[in-house]
Amino acid sequence: MLAAIRDEVEPVVTLTHLLHLCRDEHRVLWERSGDTRTVRKVTVLVNKVAEELPLPGTTAVLEPPVRRALVVAFDQADDIPPVLIARALAELIDECYGHTFAHWFQRRSPYQPGVGDPVPLDSPDLREVTTMRSTSPPWRLAHRLDETRHVRLAGEWVVQFRVVFDYSLFDTLAGVVTADTVVATCHPNGSLGELDLTQGTQEGRFPVRPRDLGRQRTEIDRLVARATAAGASIVVLPELSVTEGLAMGLREWVQRPDGPRVLVAGSYHRQTGTDQAPGRRRNTAIAWVRGHEQPLTHDKYSPADRPVVEDIQPDGWPELRIYPTVDGWHLTIAICRDLLNPQAGNALSEAGANLILVPAMSETLMPFGGPVAHLVGANQAFIAVANNPGEWADGTDRIAARPARALFGHPGLGQQSRLVQPRDSGPGVALLNVRSAAITWLSEPPLTPVPFAVGADDIPQPPSRPTWLSQLLARAGTSGTSARRAGRPVWLRPAAVLVLLSDGPDGPRVLLTERAADLKDYPSELVFPGGALDQCDSGDPVAAALREAQEEVGLDPHCVQVIGLLAPMALPRSGFLVDPVLAWSADPLLSGSVNLAEVAALRHIPLRELAEWATRPSAGAPPHPPGVTAETIFSDPAPLGRMTATVIDQLLGMLPQRQTVLRTVVKERS
Repeated sequence: MLAAIRDEVEPVVTLTHLLHLCRDEHRVLWERSGDTRTVRKVTVLVNKVAEELPLPGTTAVLEPPVRRALVVAFDQADDIPPVLIARALAELIDECYGHTFAHWFQRRSPYQPGVGDPVPLDSPDLREVTTMRSTSPPWRLAHRLDETRHVRLAGEWVVQFRVVFDYSLFDTLAGVVTADTVVATCHPNGSLGELDLTQGTQEGRFPVRPRDLGRQRTEIDRLVARATAAGASIVVLPELSVTEGLAMGLREWVQRPDGPRVLVAGSYHRQTGTDQAPGRRRNTAIAWVRGHEQPLTHDKYSPADRPVVEDIQPDGWPELRIYPTVDGWHLTIAICRDLLNPQAGNALSEAGANLILVPAMSETLMPFGGPVAHLVGANQAFIAVANNPGEWADGTDRIAARPARALFGHPGLGQQSRLVQPRDSGPGVALLNVRSAAITWLSEPPLTPVPFAVGADDIPQPPSRPTWLSQLLARAGTSGTSARRAGRPVWLRPAAVLVLLSDGPDGPRVLLTERAADLKDYPSELVFPGGALDQCDSGDPVAAALREAQEEVGLDPHCVQVIGLLAPMALPRSGFLVDPVLAWSADPLLSGSVNLAEVAALRHIPLRELAEWATRPSAGAPPHPPGVTAETIFSDPAPLGRMTATVIDQLLGMLPQRQTVLRTVVKERS
């Protein structure tokens, strides 16, 4: 090893020699790394080497004085095991020369490592990508002896899979994921009846493809157009949703200025060879990248065995192709059950894959949650799984009959993955906002506004307020639409919630959201939409409440009339000082989508129902409150949050007649 270091000018190669010693002598390293006397001696020797090193980022090769200093450090080790010196020097070289490693790998592209060869470990700074609190980067999770911040030694996983690092998109994909990135999955089919599965149930099925190619192309174009109109720059289509010709034709989308930057054009069945000499049957996924002429391809290596047997013939040595980018992303494509293969999951994790796009066609996405969560936790990966179709069976089994349409992995999600399972099985688009981890489902076609001339008689008049609202205003003493508080010192973090009332057949109704079960604060509780004030709110709780309601449940702020502010409430446990913003709407318009990362259900509940609920402490939440439509119920009812119950108590006290009697009961229950 010393002879190799003495003559080697490439920092990556020298680092690899040092890591080999760390791997071979790992027992000694663990035994002696806690000896304070030994650690002090190692520090002195390493500091002498550091004096010969250039400033980080200034030199690409190991100059002779540096190489001599490395050798001398081992010669002066005396009774210190060489592996301790090797480990410390490996980290020193990684810190000083890490900027050169990507270029070293790029010069060897396509780079296929063998066992013991160096593998690039790149990772972007997620603080510049998402505002959500993410998992720790992999190099902080554990102290592995065969890796540093930027390099890892390949293990036996490169024998199980032909792992190839392809740097052909290194610069082309720069900035592929930023804080403004939206990832979309498009789902063109509602049932298996729209696919040609061929005849038979026991024998293998090949090829599987859409029945009506013209309709399929029209539907895909419509969905991709809607996804890009919603801001998506990465779009993924499901498995077997295209043919080879259809997939090739979708290239035009990345050539459009308003199209996506990356389009995974699903996958298709194909047979290689000729009619006289047929080759293998394959399931191939392709992706188009703006600025890159050739498609990215991936052949499936884990055939499906249920609910249909997929008659394909994978290669004996399957390939995993990783596309590193200049800003640290490792893009790769997997097809459906490839992601469920434990060996493949380990190889993807070891290769540092952190942007994984997955076309799928499965009767359930539940098994995918574990592998996705593992990759998110290990590599801070972003993952999008596009599933198709929306219906699998006519039976009563809800999971088998109506599978989830998509699954997203995001480091900021509480459980690191989230299923998207809309109530209907029609075509639609699922969206993941990278910055906020917000997940939405678009099931309706985009609406095109039609301009028209508005005459004086056509100007809509404000809706008349119900009697109960006028009485409420008289008792609340709010300050009208100008609701900004000035000059009030805030020692807790300011926040705001929207207390939105509307009129229903049973009197006033209030808009509540059920928090997702895996959130840190107030999980599975019914609360008002709201959140902390952001810089864009300029200290105005009204602006914050309207913005949060729009982000969480898609509420159109133009349909809301702000009445004023109720008394602020301090929440010491969560560190917020909350301003309840009282508002009303004659017809609440939900022009956007529910943020499934935070909201499990959306409800318009009559205040009278909440009051009657409070008088039945053993009955729990009302099963289906009157006035709540089927579209607003996504899960079972949840308990009221404490602050929410307190605000409702105030409202009941302000309203006339029967509600006043019940306010004390609500307060006790809260």
